[in-house]
Amino acid sequence: MKDYFRSILDKNFIISIILLLGGQGLLYVLVKLFQSNYHVFNYYIDNKIPFMPQFIIIYNLFYPMIFISFYNIFIHDKDTYYKGIIAGILGYVIADIIFLLYPVEMIRPDISNLNIDIINNFILQLTYKIDNPPINCFPSIHCIFCFQVLYSIIKCKNYKYKIINVFILFLIIISTLLVKQHYVIDVLGSLVVVIITNFI
Repeated sequence: MKDYFRSILDKNFIISIILLLGGQGLLYVLVKLFQSNYHVFNYYIDNKIPFMPQFIIIYNLFYPMIFISFYNIFIHDKDTYYKGIIAGILGYVIADIIFLLYPVEMIRPDISNLNIDIINNFILQLTYKIDNPPINCFPSIHCIFCFQVLYSIIKCKNYKYKIINVFILFLIIISTLLVKQHYVIDVLGSLVVVIITNFI
């Protein structure tokens, strides 16, 4: 058990996870400084998907789940871990280039008078406020990282709780649609990016 927790202090893990999560955060902020002329992907299927604000908690599980999942991959299969990190970095670089060339804006529902509990309402309001304006939707960074972790988990040797992790990650991907943070094409675009980066 001590070895399990000691691995979190491994400098290779710390540096690589900072490059993945910190690098994307920094690049995302920089890209926003050079964007204009936003586009909208509001197709028929998107209008048929219900707005379910209760999924906002699952949507925000993204942050701990990516860290925990990659940490478990690092412990059990370092080769798969480093390949996943490199593919993830390539994925967000490709995504940020697309954000610059063709920025997509999400048309969100009015959440001023929602009939939901206080906790969900607070998290939803906070999420929308932090991620404002709602741009850089295509492809979804949320989904790129989720699909990448899914692929790495499947490839990983001796990964514990694989089914539970995969189930939660799929819920997070679905939640991006249900809380109206992304369009269906954003999710599909993310899958294509992950296929390309892992092929590379």
